Amino acid sequence: MRLLATAACMTALAVGAPAFAQLDGNALRSPLAESAGPGKQRPREAAARESRPKPNVAPGEAARRASREYGGRVLNVVLEDGPGGPYYRVKLLDGGRVRVVHVEARH
Repeated sequence: MRLLATAACMTALAVGAPAFAQLDGNALRSPLAESAGPGKQRPREAAARESRPKPNVAPGEAARRASREYGGRVLNVVLEDGPGGPYYRVKLLDGGRVRVVHVEARH
């Protein structure tokens, strides 16, 4: 019985071997995987990014505004893109507590 099962497995492997031998590296790539990655953007996303308004407030100015209005020491300033346009996310340290405020990046 074992001999029969072994012979059946060997036959299946021998028959399937040529199919695997014909595959090359390009056969395993998919169109979705081709367009993925940090350097590749979809055309619609790139066009939408180009049409968004650019910030005209410098990060330093956003930090000064946040510190003046809320008090504290500026820890970090990051430009973000929201549905209403670009804004700066400013982290402030005041009295041992961290506060995050948003400052518009356009006048």
